Amino acid sequence: MIRKLLLVGVSLIVLLAGLGLANPFSHHVTAQPPANGLAPRFLVDPFWPKPLPNRWILGQVAGVAVDAQDHVWIIQRPKTLSEDEKGATLNPPRSECCIPAPPVMEFDSEGNLMQAWGGPSAGYDWPENEHGIFVDSQNNVWLAGNAEKDAQILKFTRDGRFQMQIGKPGMSKGDADTQNLNRPADVRVDPATNELSSPTATATTA
Repeated sequence: MIRKLLLVGVSLIVLLAGLGLANPFSHHVTAQPPANGLAPRFLVDPFWPKPLPNRWILGQVAGVAVDAQDHVWIIQRPKTLSEDEKGATLNPPRSECCIPAPPVMEFDSEGNLMQAWGGPSAGYDWPENEHGIFVDSQNNVWLAGNAEKDAQILKFTRDGRFQMQIGKPGMSKGDADTQNLNRPADVRVDPATNELSSPTATATTA
């Protein structure tokens, strides 16, 4: 019986190896050349990104962008973390880990954290529910939100200095409103025309 189970186990390993599934971590995360007109094949790298510093932990990741340097930008939602997940911030602390990471994070292609910033501050209205992120051709970072009252888009420099806000929260009058947006979930900036577009509005950037 044991010999039979061993033979079945070995046969299964050989079969998986033949299918390329025996070691899913042995490949790099790259698109394979299309074969016979099929779409490229991607593999997940479970070790990307690398561990975060400062006992940081991510909430819901709501948006992803890639800039001209092939750096990956994410916008995440610190408020979605439970008290157990952010136990180190409680008074008294519930655990040694963890602390919510800043909403905006930049990683290089190897998964190293380059910088992190963002969140509510004086001078602009941070969205209630972070959503879209976009890095334009001039390395400006655009952010949006999709909560019920989110009617604004924010523009920052690459290092997180505030530049401009379009719209005011809670002020949207619908799709015909030319001053405020309506729960803008994402942002795009055309490099040729320098025009900003979202699912609900179009405007010329400053």
